[in-house]
Amino acid sequence: MKVSAVIPLYNEEQVIDEFSDRLIRSLETLRVDYEVIFIIEGGDSTLERVKQRAKENGRIRVEYHEKRLGLGKALKRGLDMVDPTSDCVLTMDSDLNHDPEEISRLLEASKIAEVVCGCRSKSRGLVQELPFFKRMISAGTNWTLRRVFRMESSDITSGFRIYSTKAVESIRDELVARNFEITAEILIRAKKKGFSIAEVPITFKRRPRGTSKLSFLKSGVGYVILLFRLGL
Repeated sequence: MKVSAVIPLYNEEQVIDEFSDRLIRSLETLRVDYEVIFIIEGGDSTLERVKQRAKENGRIRVEYHEKRLGLGKALKRGLDMVDPTSDCVLTMDSDLNHDPEEISRLLEASKIAEVVCGCRSKSRGLVQELPFFKRMISAGTNWTLRRVFRMESSDITSGFRIYSTKAVESIRDELVARNFEITAEILIRAKKKGFSIAEVPITFKRRPRGTSKLSFLKSGVGYVILLFRLGL
């Protein structure tokens, strides 16, 4: 089995060393063939740190854009670069909100589903520690998307996922989202095309260092546009 990990990075110099080390270690522990595609934006030392790791590990691929693309475009670019011989594609946050050691659980579920979503569990990690406002925004967004698109998934906006390469190839050319709403768009399009979807509870952790790149304004506008494009 071969796994292609697609990881967008935007000014993550404070966490990239730990994240990349843990990601590679987890993939190697699984004893699978793999490639890691880093799509890097921004002007801090993230690029230099990742390029050094790429020199040490030929399975790491790097693409750099000095001008910010936005998560949607960056993720789509990474999906376009996936090795067509890969069996599945892994996506996850690079800020250590997601635990690389839990990849194995999603990979196991991928044996029975073409799309596996890491679902942020209320009983695992910091979901209940988040400010009330953020929890309401997340819950409201998920509720609206479930109702409009008749989705059974409980966490449509989580980016910790494994897709079959077949699913990625079927969807990626249609993607239009520019920012964080890209994760919802991919799942909605996968459901519309009839791909099987499963969920695995994950531990959602607080970012240990650095600052969040999430913009509620841009995300809100993006989700509204998504609703009109795909649902209304």
